[in-house]
Amino acid sequence: MLYFAYGSNMDWERMTHASRAAHAQFLFKALLPNHKLAFTCRTDAGTGAADIVPAVGNAVWGVVYHIEPEDRENLDRRRGVLLEECRPDTVVLHPEGDLSRTLKAFTYVVCRKLATHQPPTRQYLNWLLNGARQARLPDAYIETLQRIETLR
Repeated sequence: MLYFAYGSNMDWERMTHASRAAHAQFLFKALLPNHKLAFTCRTDAGTGAADIVPAVGNAVWGVVYHIEPEDRENLDRRRGVLLEECRPDTVVLHPEGDLSRTLKAFTYVVCRKLATHQPPTRQYLNWLLNGARQARLPDAYIETLQRIETLR
C-alpha cells in the first residue's frame, strides 16, 4: 500500500525503524495540493507534531513509501489511531510535483486539532529537514521548514 509521509516519517532512518515500518520502500517525493503543514497537536511530552490542514492555494511536500500491512499496523499504533488521536485519510497526490499525474495514498491527520501553533522540538524539526533533504524536496519548501518555530 502507498503511504504519504509529510512529518517526521519523511526521515528514512526514523521511518524504517523496526517499531515503525521496517519494510518500507521509498518510492518518490510528492506534492499534496490545497493543504498546508501545521502543528495542531501536542504529544504526551507536550511538544508539537505535524499535521496537514486544508488550505486552498497552498501545498505540502512529502514522500511516498510502499509499506506492508504489518507496517501499517505499527504506524496506526504509533499515530494513536485506536485512541482516536489521528485517523488515516486518503489523499490525492502529484508524484514528483507533476501536476499532470495523480495517485492516491493514505496518510494520517490529527482528529482533534488545537487552534494555536504547537511548537515541535528542534529534534523533531530536524527529522522533517533530514527527510526533506533525503528526498530532495524543493529548496523553497526546505527553507519554509527551517523557519518553523521550535521549543528548543
